Amino acid sequence: MLKRYILMSVCICNFVFGGWFSKQWNIDNPPSLEESLKSLLQVNCQKVDILKGITPNSHYKNKDAISQCIKEQKFLKAIINDDVSTYKKMLDANEWSRYFLFYTTYSPRLEITPLMVSIVFNSPKVFRAILADSGHIDILSQKISPRFNIDRMMSDDYAFSGAFKLGNRIYDVNGVSALDLSAMYHRYDMFWELLAQGATYNNPKYPQTNGIVTFGDANILELMLYFDEEFLNDFGGGNILHFVTRDGNLELLEYLITQKDMPIDALKAGETPLDAALSGKNFQRKPQIQAAQKLIELGAKVSEANQHRLNKLLQKKQE
Repeated sequence: MLKRYILMSVCICNFVFGGWFSKQWNIDNPPSLEESLKSLLQVNCQKVDILKGITPNSHYKNKDAISQCIKEQKFLKAIINDDVSTYKKMLDANEWSRYFLFYTTYSPRLEITPLMVSIVFNSPKVFRAILADSGHIDILSQKISPRFNIDRMMSDDYAFSGAFKLGNRIYDVNGVSALDLSAMYHRYDMFWELLAQGATYNNPKYPQTNGIVTFGDANILELMLYFDEEFLNDFGGGNILHFVTRDGNLELLEYLITQKDMPIDALKAGETPLDAALSGKNFQRKPQIQAAQKLIELGAKVSEANQHRLNKLLQKKQE
């Protein structure tokens, strides 16, 4: 079902991206965020006839869509190049967007924000300029809202699924915020500054795509614990190891067990971390064989069922 949805999505995108999506994007081999964002700079804006954001005020057609596309390309380029002067000029001229409309127009609908782009491309000067204008946005509040929502997510609805590649691993975009990206990309200064600015770091609705857990390293975890020493006890009801193993984060797995004394055979709803590693209950529906082997190496108890499951997976891998 998911693969069929994404196949439909690439067909919708194909005419603007000149075939780039249809050749390279599928659930097993999605583009990196760098590739995806840079592809927007190659779009022929003269062929764009509609840009449709979340609200009616951000809907553009025909000439207005072409004009908005050109502005988005210029805005994106300024952020990628860490050109804070052009960035500020575009703010003053009201030629900015809270998120890039192109990615909410064509499926899968992703809300990629300027703050996210500055993290992905490691643009510290523009990052700090955006962060200074960022905060929590409450639509019910009568207070003046900040320009940018610090906690905006790429997607907060499973109906619009998407993925991106980072290194040799693939991630679900659902629930991913700027803070998650800073943890995933190991942007330590940015991660800390986002925490200090009040970014949400433990959203119970999205434990499986929490950037600290999915691709954070020991340094990210230590920064998190310096900011909130109860994080390990609070995240996932104290079961962070289950989430780490399910997603295959080997570095954090070993660090939690050897340096933080996390119980290797702890139960979460009757499931051990080893059960979680072999369950395949992750975005790609793939058991984490290396995580399972690392747990066993570190002393996890192996049930007969788990040994049988692991043997089958290893045999299948060799075929």
